[in-house]
Amino acid sequence: MPELQSILQRLATEPTRLVRHPLVERFSHLEGLWPLLDALVPVFCQIRDRQGRLVPLVQNAVQRDYAQRRTARNLILKARQVGMTTYIAARFFLRTISTPGTVTLQVAHSLESAEQIFRIVRRFFDTLDDDVRRALKPVRTNARELAFAGTDSRYLVDTAGNRHAGRGLTIHCLHASEVAQWPGDAGETLAGLLGAVAPGGWVDLESTPRGSGSLFHRLWTDAVSWPGYTRHFFPWWLEPAYTLAPAPGESLEPLSEEERLLVERHRLTPGQILYRRYLRTTLGVLARQEFAETDVDCFLSAGRPVFDLAAIEARLRRLPEPVERHANGAELIWFPPQPGRDYVLGADVAEGTEHGDYSAAVVLDAATGLQCAEIFARWPLRQFIESLDRLGRRYNFALMAIERNNHGHAVLYALRHQFHYPRIYHHPEPGVNPTATKAGWPMNLQTKPQVVGALHLALEQTPEIICSARLLEQCRSFVYREDGEMGALAGMHDDLVTAMGIALAVRARTAAATLTSAAVHAPAPW
Repeated sequence: MPELQSILQRLATEPTRLVRHPLVERFSHLEGLWPLLDALVPVFCQIRDRQGRLVPLVQNAVQRDYAQRRTARNLILKARQVGMTTYIAARFFLRTISTPGTVTLQVAHSLESAEQIFRIVRRFFDTLDDDVRRALKPVRTNARELAFAGTDSRYLVDTAGNRHAGRGLTIHCLHASEVAQWPGDAGETLAGLLGAVAPGGWVDLESTPRGSGSLFHRLWTDAVSWPGYTRHFFPWWLEPAYTLAPAPGESLEPLSEEERLLVERHRLTPGQILYRRYLRTTLGVLARQEFAETDVDCFLSAGRPVFDLAAIEARLRRLPEPVERHANGAELIWFPPQPGRDYVLGADVAEGTEHGDYSAAVVLDAATGLQCAEIFARWPLRQFIESLDRLGRRYNFALMAIERNNHGHAVLYALRHQFHYPRIYHHPEPGVNPTATKAGWPMNLQTKPQVVGALHLALEQTPEIICSARLLEQCRSFVYREDGEMGALAGMHDDLVTAMGIALAVRARTAAATLTSAAVHAPAPW
């Protein structure tokens, strides 16, 4: 696009050309328009700065990173007040006034927020040059809607509380703001909006974090179900205003371990460290939520957590990277099998439907407990069975412990009688015969505390054996419910928690030295 640089100055000096310039029209539905819009934002969009002055919208660090990495569809997790809503509005506004027939919709979590967003957009329009406004031929500039006869385009701002938001529209630019705070059935509202987006439309789903289990938390952590979306995370220190000047002679020493790591990894200044201490003094635990530092610990657990959140967060900061990724990330390998070593594989089986629970499997080194591999996928049952057989054989015929409730029986039968897998864990079933065993791990009131307790002990005493961020994220949302049961928050998953806990419990029951003999138990009657 060699023409771009040469026309930017002309567009800045001849703003009426923005509406009808042939280059804008040629690239109006293609990525070629994107750099043009970003370059024109400070030329045509004005905002009120923190001092209330009317100034051009010049990119800050967060907006610049977003502009460089964005795609047509984006998930944006951010600290509060870093300028994302304003910048998205500016880009969408320029597309709306430059591309005929464009419908833009921004959806806020509350009426107050919707009105604030509309004031920003209305200011963009009011501060355009007179000839641009005349060329647009505005026919409606109130009730949170701008409509332009000159381009047959509309810009609307609505609330998520309106269940009919977006109904009857074909949307070309959709910004869902503060999704984590949407009221009512947020999932149904978002589904209706996304269904109204035209092919090739722009979608930005953005929010500050709220509790684990919110709609946005599920969107953020369930990347497998949202292919094509680019994830952006913006911590608080990217906003230059978030700093405090140390008093003369004030020393920040000694730094805590967390502070030291932040300085080493993110080069936080003394003023930012001081501001961070101020946040934690004034906001307490909510500082993690309002001023996010990682995309995991910013989501606060809504119920009383079963596992130690501090231990989870500490381990999340030191996780190794997988050395192998298969099946679009569903299967991860951290430590390939080593000759002569024994392994344990724990598995939690789902029914294998497209929108159901996940099936999960974890491979541990039997001697050390180190997590070596993991599967986490919504696969058809047959595909999961084949993957278990392949993974178990790869890891020196790992001792395979399958949670046998529900669909686990079918998996056990197939592994034993169709795939002839030789090492299936058998659980004691004393009953009349004190030596009787049965294939698979039973999940019941007696065994579930063993599974959870084994994982709890690992997090407390040997957190370094855990390698999976997905597993730790599930641990964060694994809570005590009101009925006293333990499990995932509504809308979240605990499949990896179960698989890891089974593997650890079986490892504790079966010493590494006896794993080989444990594998030759004859199967009990089905």
